[in-house]
Amino acid sequence: MLGISLCAILLFPEGSAPAEVSQGAQIAATCASCHDPTGGGLAIPPIAALDERAIVKAMLAFRASESPSHVMHAVALSLSDDELAATARYLADRAKAGRQP
Repeated sequence: MLGISLCAILLFPEGSAPAEVSQGAQIAATCASCHDPTGGGLAIPPIAALDERAIVKAMLAFRASESPSHVMHAVALSLSDDELAATARYLADRAKAGRQP
């Protein structure tokens, strides 16, 4: 599963047009392959209701190996700061609007 997630992330190069929303949506679609977009699920923590700040904080903790998850550590390392910000903003905006990623 890690390979699929990382391949999907790498398929979407930086600077894609229409920039940030499209980039955030593309990466968020990859997140939804493991994280239930409805906020349910028992094994993997939901991300559907998190705000932008919480998503960025969690991803930076994974990147720094402060949170224990080999998969999320690899995902966090694969995202640039801009990609991480765009994805967090997209997910938070969707949550505010009450829509799934």
